[in-house]
Amino acid sequence: MKKPKEVGDLMSVKELVTIGRIVGAHGIKGEFRLLPLTDFPDRFNGMDHLDVYRPNGSFWCRLTINSLREHVGKKQFIVGVDEIVDREGAESLRGGLIMITREERVELPEGCYWLDDLLGLVVVDVESGDPLGTLVEIMPTGSNDVYVVEAQDGKKRMLPAISEVIKEINLEEGLVKVHLMEGLWE
Repeated sequence: MKKPKEVGDLMSVKELVTIGRIVGAHGIKGEFRLLPLTDFPDRFNGMDHLDVYRPNGSFWCRLTINSLREHVGKKQFIVGVDEIVDREGAESLRGGLIMITREERVELPEGCYWLDDLLGLVVVDVESGDPLGTLVEIMPTGSNDVYVVEAQDGKKRMLPAISEVIKEINLEEGLVKVHLMEGLWE
């Protein structure tokens, strides 16, 4: 087995996004199964390498992709890499996380945002222009997300992420403009 080459820590894990996880070996020639953890699994088709991180977030290795195909019926990919040539080597990567920089993420259509880009934005009342607090958490609820806003008094309040409440998101200005429906902020 060829040992995967180590590359020094590429960057802080806080600046990275997890897009996949190695879930086990496939066959005896060093291929492994990759579970996409992204809304855009086709992105793997255009990649020439994978940066693998340990589950604790530390950098593990960079692998050069030489084959990639869908694992029929499993919603996974079968990946072959130059650095791994046997089942033992592939199995040793089990649990490894595939991470990318934020800049490498898929470009979203107009009006769509990465959730982590919204965290830290200032929430402002669209009618008065008064700041209400900072968006500190986004909770998925099934029907719509709920934005958790830490108000200036330190209390956390919730806003439904619906068009009647969220009127504008402006990443450049760092603002979320909202309409507070009666009784919503009490």
